[in-house]
Amino acid sequence: MKEGESIYHKIKKEEKCCSTKRSVNEHGKTFSINCSDKNINICCVKLDKCLITAISNQKQCDYLFMSDRNNSPTDYSYYFVELKGSGCDAEGAFEQIQQAVHYIKSRFGAIPKHQIWGFIVGGKDTQNMSRLKERFKRDIGKELKHSTGIRYEHKI
Repeated sequence: MKEGESIYHKIKKEEKCCSTKRSVNEHGKTFSINCSDKNINICCVKLDKCLITAISNQKQCDYLFMSDRNNSPTDYSYYFVELKGSGCDAEGAFEQIQQAVHYIKSRFGAIPKHQIWGFIVGGKDTQNMSRLKERFKRDIGKELKHSTGIRYEHKI
């Protein structure tokens, strides 16, 4: 990898795991990115069992969506997405997102907190969710969003 190359471009080189999809579906849950700005490029990265291979039996976050506005590193955003089946609680999803962010940073380099978002689609809401959202904001990224429904659409 070239010195000074952005995290976005380093990850995008992992072609077998990257696509231009704007929507993913697993366990009956769907996450999609809605973007009408033609200057924004979207890259969907399959994390679990693709970019992130088995790490000591840890479950991994499902997807990472990356957005790039005008090829400017200050305008990159990283959206970590976990799609949970019914009956699962969202706390495990938080751990999976946290581990994925740590893995991406250790393998590809630092990402500013304000460029990192977390999304959990599905799973049970717990009393602890507001604390997890605060912890995410304090320690990991800009915001953690949780939808107990079957679909979440993020507009950028």
